[in-house]
Amino acid sequence: MGIESEVNRKQVSMPEARYVRSLSLAEEKALRELYRRTQNADIRTRCQMILLSAQEYAVAEIAKLTLFNEDSVLYWLDRYESQGLSGLEDRPRSGRPPKSDWPM
Repeated sequence: MGIESEVNRKQVSMPEARYVRSLSLAEEKALRELYRRTQNADIRTRCQMILLSAQEYAVAEIAKLTLFNEDSVLYWLDRYESQGLSGLEDRPRSGRPPKSDWPM
């Protein structure tokens, strides 16, 4: 076994680029509207992730721009594709609501 065959065995292919599906004009308009109208910074960031992906920004680039990790970006791309705009909303959480009146 020569050096060349060992190098070929160790080569790992790069994962295929992942982008959100093509957005219709109505979908893009709805995302931009939600981005502008919401008070929730998390939802705004999720809209931004979808819009950037539709412009063919790589997941790593989106993660860097939004200060989220790549797994989170992939999670929100998948949620949007399966549930649409409603998928960008937070799911109800179990447990007692916070007591503080302090804005978070």
